[in-house]
Amino acid sequence: MMCPVAVAQYSLTAIPNPKQQGQDFFVSNPENILSGYTVDSLNALAREIEGQTTAEVAIVAISDFVGDDDFEFALELFQTWGIGKRENDNGLLLFIATERRAYRFITGYGTEAVLPDALLKRIGEQYLVPEFRLGNYDAGMLAAISAIRDILLNPESTDELQAEMRQQSFFYRYQDVGGYSLMIIVLTFIAMKWIGYVAERKVVKNKRYKSVGQNGIAAVGGCGCMLMILFIGVFALWFTGMQPEVIFQANLIPWYLAVGGSLAIAIKYSKGEEYIRKAYRDDKNRLSALATYHRWMILPLLLSPLSLVGLLVFLKRRNAMQVRFIPPDDSGNWKRLDRDQLKTKTDLLDNGQLSEEKILSRSYQIWEHVQTGEIKTVGWDGLRKKNFSECPSCHYRTLKKPYVKTIKAATYSAPGEGERIEECAFCDYRVSLGTVVIPKKVHRSSSSSGSGSSSGGGSSGSFGGGSSGGGGAGGRW
Repeated sequence: MMCPVAVAQYSLTAIPNPKQQGQDFFVSNPENILSGYTVDSLNALAREIEGQTTAEVAIVAISDFVGDDDFEFALELFQTWGIGKRENDNGLLLFIATERRAYRFITGYGTEAVLPDALLKRIGEQYLVPEFRLGNYDAGMLAAISAIRDILLNPESTDELQAEMRQQSFFYRYQDVGGYSLMIIVLTFIAMKWIGYVAERKVVKNKRYKSVGQNGIAAVGGCGCMLMILFIGVFALWFTGMQPEVIFQANLIPWYLAVGGSLAIAIKYSKGEEYIRKAYRDDKNRLSALATYHRWMILPLLLSPLSLVGLLVFLKRRNAMQVRFIPPDDSGNWKRLDRDQLKTKTDLLDNGQLSEEKILSRSYQIWEHVQTGEIKTVGWDGLRKKNFSECPSCHYRTLKKPYVKTIKAATYSAPGEGERIEECAFCDYRVSLGTVVIPKKVHRSSSSSGSGSSSGGGSSGSFGGGSSGGGGAGGRW
């Protein structure tokens, strides 16, 4: 039985004010619910809004909070931080609590006219709720804040945005595109389910590893790779003078889904291989299990040609590893011991050899002479051999690559100092390779246009002292 995971309940004072990082920061994300890319993007949108309108937008993403009412909590947080300029009360807070499945917009007095409660409710239901139900907090937050940015920077577009949100769904207006897209999504998830089923039921039986991993993680990874490809495509088109709009057409959505699905299957395929590798300590058993796994992968290989890379790498590695199973001599008296039948910390290997296997710098085959009982160990390069070298003290392949330990942290006005250190993962060997200079920190400017509403990202700051009368909207997903 799995133990429930404790979820932190934040009080008002426990939620970090983003302004403690500098005047250019607007997002409080203490539990990393949002990705680093999303936080940077939201900060950029909020800086743009403040730079052009002086309005302050704060975003808070936590799992849970102290109390029962998300409205009261969010309103008190708004007032405590003083979001918005004091003279205009033009603040907006978007607060989400994932464990409560609740979101809440709070507006300042001066923001209520351009962002009325009904419009914020529509934005929440249109952009936040559908994505949040899928666990896509990044996508929902970016879409909602982008819509708010459009309204605040161009208030006359409000009617147009409201009309657009009232339109029929995308799949209704583009039935063929929706049908093909649904088929691709279904095939993608069938393939990923099949990968998990084969790895967990057909190959690894009665092992301590219970799951290959969530399909959602692979799907998000595939979509992330697809977005990166789109970004590169837009840049390439812009660089060549072509219009980037040509790749943003509705009829191309199934193709994008096919590429994203193919990448997601490849990620899941790789996760299945990793799951099997971890389930076996014996190299020969591992190779046999992986061979069985690949034989069952016809459907995923057809849907994701990229997965063929994993298959080819496996075939190459299997052929190269056959030499490891050749006895020490031709007497015919040597028996290779099955590592899966031995304890993890077997007495047949010393502590240094066990440390090498733990960090994957080397692996060992253990042979026993059937007549004399003599034990012979033969070492081979591990999967991470390039990350380690031979330690001059213990002579095991456990010497880590050098790293820099901070002696004096860098600031925005002066560089720092660090010590370059080399140490062994097994013994007490540790040596200093000298000091290095850590470059000064660099301010990140939100816009090249001048604006008196931001201090330019100093070491700390604060919101403008605005207040709210309780306007806004909220809901659950």
